Amino acid sequence: MLTSLVRTMTVLVVLALAVPATAQTAIELKKELFPKVKKAQAENKDLGEAGKLYAEGDEALKQGLQEEALDFFQQAKDAWPSE
Repeated sequence: MLTSLVRTMTVLVVLALAVPATAQTAIELKKELFPKVKKAQAENKDLGEAGKLYAEGDEALKQGLQEEALDFFQQAKDAWPSE
């Protein structure tokens, strides 16, 4: 009984260390970028590559492709034009 508890605790610690605390999900990144997209659209600004990447991420998310969406949203965030 005690061994299985120790084993379980070890697995939980390893899993907690494997996932960085700052890791964002695709949905979290989309929520972060969405207001910026809407503001840029309202101001008729061209987002260029960042806008295309955001749209790709949105489409991947709609198809249930979480990892691909995360990659697209992260690239969009990195490519976002400075204000």
